[in-house]
Amino acid sequence: MTVPGHIGPRDVDALQEIASIGCGHSLTALGKLMRCRIEMDVPEAWVGRSPGAVADFLGGLGQNLVAVAVRLEGLLAGHLVLALPEPDAVKLAAALGCPVSDGAWDALAESALRESGNIVGSAFVSAIAGMVEGKLLLSVPSLARGAGRACLDQLVDREAGRVALATRFCTAASGGLEGLILVMPEPARLANLLASLAFAR
Repeated sequence: MTVPGHIGPRDVDALQEIASIGCGHSLTALGKLMRCRIEMDVPEAWVGRSPGAVADFLGGLGQNLVAVAVRLEGLLAGHLVLALPEPDAVKLAAALGCPVSDGAWDALAESALRESGNIVGSAFVSAIAGMVEGKLLLSVPSLARGAGRACLDQLVDREAGRVALATRFCTAASGGLEGLILVMPEPARLANLLASLAFAR
């Protein structure tokens, strides 16, 4: 798998716009679910990274994660991952009415996290569908827990992430939670996506 050589600064800007709009809608939806306001950073674009670079980045955070991934299909083919350090994932589960006692994740708490990933993914594709001429779909969410690198390797192919958009977020309240949304489009499909964005404009 290679990154198309025609991805230039304007294309990177367009990908960051996709991430900004999509993640903005996603985090608004998640905030409504949690009944709080969520703030997000400007998305960071990674282009031309080596295989596994994103997994290595997560591994470099130095803590265990809980991550939920959905597969994206259509013009924006690839993966979307909602990743949180485990203590923050525990806070999210509690906010959704599914507390985790003494670090023991049960089926209900994991289901709540999967549903969060589904809501984030659904809001993302709904927002982007309004920008492009094409239908966007997503898979049933998958969940993994553990060290960042191994966690992501369970959810996506290690070749994924040669092009990636990383958006950090946190709740506005003191003592809230922090997390990350990763969007990893398939490089081979980017030309059609970018052309559709240009048409939409």
